[in-house]
Amino acid sequence: METVENHLSSGTWIPPTADCYTTLGQTTLDLWRIPLNQAAQVDVLSADELTRRDRYRFEADQRKFAVARSSLRCILASYAQTRPAELTFDYGPHGKPALHNDRSLQFNLSHSGEYALCGVARQVVGIDIEQLRAITHLDGMIQRCLAPSEQQALTKIAQTEQSTGFLTYWTCKEAYLKATGQGIINHLASVEVDLAPSPKLNVPGQPWQLKVFAPCDGYTAAVVVPTNINQIRLWTFI
Repeated sequence: METVENHLSSGTWIPPTADCYTTLGQTTLDLWRIPLNQAAQVDVLSADELTRRDRYRFEADQRKFAVARSSLRCILASYAQTRPAELTFDYGPHGKPALHNDRSLQFNLSHSGEYALCGVARQVVGIDIEQLRAITHLDGMIQRCLAPSEQQALTKIAQTEQSTGFLTYWTCKEAYLKATGQGIINHLASVEVDLAPSPKLNVPGQPWQLKVFAPCDGYTAAVVVPTNINQIRLWTFI
């Protein structure tokens, strides 16, 4: 039987089926891969979202934000059986969004480069995606953001691979902090991650599942969900 880990590594991202929105069970996680090189549905965005879009200096960044956010609205509206523009959001102390009128539907969104990822479940979910790239001032970032055990693990891999290793740790930490609704400032180094032999969070409190995967070439991603999630479905939104 294929494991969740194997499915994430080898699974195919497919267009949503007609019944996917009505068959989201309590132990199912839906992952959505969203290419950002498409037109945004600006008419579904709220005034607040348009203001946030306009804060970006460059047009390309405005487009990416608008595509990610309008896609999120369209995805959630299909689960909630309403119109995308009619969704309203509440925000936690550190900015984590939640649907105002349907707390049974949990979600999280992340974008980097030309892709976004959205996780939707009936339980809490945290997700992060990062485009693989060389990190400037890498040594300082490692010292500030990684726990001592993680720093030691990075010394055992080739220098040319350390930016990728750092970004892998980063996505794991950010996915956890987004799942728990914490801000990343002053928290990254306190979240300890083991990547081998399999990804695991060493954090206090309830246990979590941590999944690390490549959503597409040139990207790494991580998702954090409760331990009883046993099915992950991979959808693509275009």
